[in-house]
Amino acid sequence: MSASSTASQRVACIWGANGISGIAMIDVLLQQSSDAWNHIICISRRSFQLNINDKRIHFISIDILDATVDDIVHELEKVNGHTITDVFHYTYIQKKDEDELDQVNRILLEKALDACVKIAGRTIQTFSLQTGYKYYGVHKDKEDLAELPFIENAPRHKGTNFYFTQEDLLKDYAERHGWRYIITRPSIIIGVAKGNFMNFSVTVALYATIQKELGQPLLFPGSEKAWNRISDHSTASNNACFQLWAVLNKNIQHEIFNIANGDLVRFRDLWPKIEQYFNIPHHEQILNENEPQIKLAEYMPKHKDVWIRIVQRENLDEKAFDHATWTFVGK
Repeated sequence: MSASSTASQRVACIWGANGISGIAMIDVLLQQSSDAWNHIICISRRSFQLNINDKRIHFISIDILDATVDDIVHELEKVNGHTITDVFHYTYIQKKDEDELDQVNRILLEKALDACVKIAGRTIQTFSLQTGYKYYGVHKDKEDLAELPFIENAPRHKGTNFYFTQEDLLKDYAERHGWRYIITRPSIIIGVAKGNFMNFSVTVALYATIQKELGQPLLFPGSEKAWNRISDHSTASNNACFQLWAVLNKNIQHEIFNIANGDLVRFRDLWPKIEQYFNIPHHEQILNENEPQIKLAEYMPKHKDVWIRIVQRENLDEKAFDHATWTFVGK
């Protein structure tokens, strides 16, 4: 996707640059000409996880939660943050408690917004915020789930939802500071990143690797409903391409979009392919209508020693286990 005909010397600022979505956006932007995007500012708590040699990349390692807005602005000043034209926000921290989840992710976005106002103000043209299907209550009880198919203007469920908080916050800042906002809501995101929250692919791969080592079947960690339900996924690279297109499309003003690949997947079809990929003998699943036959959040920590054994034998990254999200995959 070429952006050279629609963008002129734009400067991107990516918050959450080491995550599954931030990495995808970096990759998409680097595919554009330097005449289109000549400066890409990347912000993350950890040091840069990619081995990229491109003079357009300027990386800032800072803990947003611990830092003050002035601390963040100071770092942005070092990389000409005053020239930022387009912001892509992906930061996210997982918390089990709903109120804590709401509070911590509000802080992440609010500090990013305040820093952008201070460093670039009205130089910023567009602020792109990625939220997700949790907006529709997919992580809550059945009575809180929006009607299917999900539509962007669906009524909000009662109670707390950190995506409600974030989206309202962005709309307020955009109105006050003359920015255009674009909000995208992907489904389950598939991509590659080290230590990413809600990384479905890596978590399943770890589970499958351990089961193969133990000579055990690959039990599906979900219910019969999850096994047969049609699911859609949102590949990180596809999300990034869409988000960039939306940012460059001047006809899009203050809009919200669901994003999905469009391929309808059932785990009853996908799971045998995962078995085959890891060379695990096929197992006929015995499923409960509502409850999973195995709870990964309980099962996997008991078998970390197996992972360590594999790591030592195959020279792998031991820390991968610590970044797995067993509860997320077990939903």
